[in-house]
Amino acid sequence: MRNRFLAIAGIAVLVIGATVLALGHGLPGVYGQGPRGRGEGRGHSPFGPGMVEHMSKALNLTSDQQTQIKALLEAAHTAAEPRHARLQELQKLLEAATANGQFDEAKVRAIANEHAQLMADQMVEHERMKSKVFGILTVEQRAKAEEMHKRRGPHGHRHGPPPPPPSE
Repeated sequence: MRNRFLAIAGIAVLVIGATVLALGHGLPGVYGQGPRGRGEGRGHSPFGPGMVEHMSKALNLTSDQQTQIKALLEAAHTAAEPRHARLQELQKLLEAATANGQFDEAKVRAIANEHAQLMADQMVEHERMKSKVFGILTVEQRAKAEEMHKRRGPHGHRHGPPPPPPSE
């Protein structure tokens, strides 16, 4: 049962890792900055060595696969930094535009539209990263990853009843 859980958790981290990083720099309370938008919960990257180790165990990755995936994740992290910085800037602009109860719909819409575009770009990058990682996996590893992803759902949440305990 523990191995099944680790395998499922590993692939969930893989599939949503890029998105989590991007969302961790977005709007407070919604994207991981904590309920007050002060950055609580930040300071660790989903691209850390622990994630690749976990994936390695769940999917039985070779050392070459681990190296390739680490390189992909590091490159994705670096490429996403300007987008994350802009998301933070947009949050400050939104706070300024709505401070003291003021509301300028045109400003708020402009901020919201740019934010939406950045999040769409992030979604595309996430799926591109998923495709690249799947390209590194063997046919068997891909099948296992897909199976785990289906059981966990698109955001890493289990759907339906838990699987039966393994027979030993």
